[in-house]
Formats: sequence, C-alpha cells, structure tokens
Amino acid sequence: MDELARQVNYVLGHFGIKSFIGFGVGAGANILARFALTHPQQVDALVLVNCTSNQAGWIEWAYQKFNSRLLRTRGMTYAVLDYLMWHHFGRMPEERNQDLTQMYRSYFTRNVNATNLALFIDSYVRRGDLAIGRDADTLKVPVLNITGALSPHVEDTVTFNSRLNPSTSTWMKLSDCGLPLEEQPEKLAEAFRLFLQGEGYVAPLSPTKIVLYRRLSDAGLGATVGSGAIVGAGGRRRCRHSPIIRITENPIPEAVVC
Repeated sequence: MDELARQVNYVLGHFGIKSFIGFGVGAGANILARFALTHPQQVDALVLVNCTSNQAGWIEWAYQKFNSRLLRTRGMTYAVLDYLMWHHFGRMPEERNQDLTQMYRSYFTRNVNATNLALFIDSYVRRGDLAIGRDADTLKVPVLNITGALSPHVEDTVTFNSRLNPSTSTWMKLSDCGLPLEEQPEKLAEAFRLFLQGEGYVAPLSPTKIVLYRRLSDAGLGATVGSGAIVGAGGRRRCRHSPIIRITENPIPEAVVC
C-alpha cells in the first residue's frame, strides 16, 4: 500500500500537477491518506469514502486470505462473489437497487481478473496502520470522511475520524446506502460541493450570477458578487488561496447524517 501511495508522485509528475484534491473510495482512500501523510504540501484536501486507517484484524485477515486463495485456484466462485457484494454494499444487497447490484455481480463475474484481484487483496490485507492520532502526527489537510449507514465499514470510518484533527475534518454518514458513490450520488455530490465551498473553491452563486462573474473576471473587472464571493481585478484564478473567492466557514457541521 505504501508503494501504491508513492506511485501517486509519478502521476503528478506526468501531468505536471503541483497540488490536488484527492477523492478515494476504500483502498483508494487508504492510499491517498498515506500519500497525504508523507506529502502534505501536495494535497489541498481529501474526500475519503469508507476509509480504513488501521491494519487488518484477524477476522478480516482470515476472510481475505480465504478469498485470495479461492481466486488463485478456482477463480470467481460464488463464495468470493458474495463476499465482494457484502464488502461493497453491506448486508442484504439484494434488498436494495436491483439494477445496481445485478450490474456489480455481472461485472465481478465477467470482467475481473481473478489473479490480479487476489494479488491486490494480498496487498491490502498486509497494510500497516497509518499511525496517526489527535495527540500525535495526523493528516494536516482538510478531510471529508464519508460512509454509508449500511456499509460494513462504518466503524472503520469512526475510528479514522477519531484520529483526525476535529477542526479540519468532517464525518458524514449517508442514510439508506452502503456504497455512497453509487447508491446516493446526489447526496455525495452535494456534500462534495459544500466541502469545496467551505475550502474556498466553489462560489455560492446562482447560474445567473455565475455568468456575470465569468464575464467580469474574463474582462479583468473588479466586482462583488453574492455573499462572501469576491471577484478581483486581473481575471479568474483556480486556487483556494486566490483573492477572487473567499468563503469564511465550512457550511457542513461537525457530524451530519443525511
């Protein structure tokens, strides 16, 4: 997992990216958290879904090793498929969106390379603890920590949240879902927008004011548009450190259940 985190540097170098806002789900969230710990100057903020910050326990280790062995020897069996569905959707996935769960079952059955998945599972189950805490070193970047109420990873996100700086982190639990990105995309998108707005990246403007803002900034004119959104002379800039847009507080409270 640490090696995968280090590979993020190659992606940034290839595209010439100096800093970024990271969005990760599951293992991807763990990888981005590892990268932010070692390279905080390159990360502006993180949005992490179902993130785990500790190492695998004995029960998880046993399940993952069993599934990895089946994938290597017998391919995608029903036992592995059921575990993958539980890992993504939690209990009783068949009682949720039928089209979505069937699509995932079909994808896992037909499109996943069993050997590669086994190798990835072996890497994830050997992950080390992030070794962070509120009284020790922790993530120095703003974090939006999201989970679904039906997800099997709720407790992992609670543990992760307890190790973050409360002044720069927000924990959210979205109702009626286990996989927020797929089951509650509207709520997740709104939370993402508000988080970016709280960091000063998104202006709280109506579509009409956005058009006016773009015309003024493209023309290099100075004007004040809306509450807390300031357009400065010299055109638009992209960074939250820009004087163009200033949002003074995060509109998302400390813990929100949608």
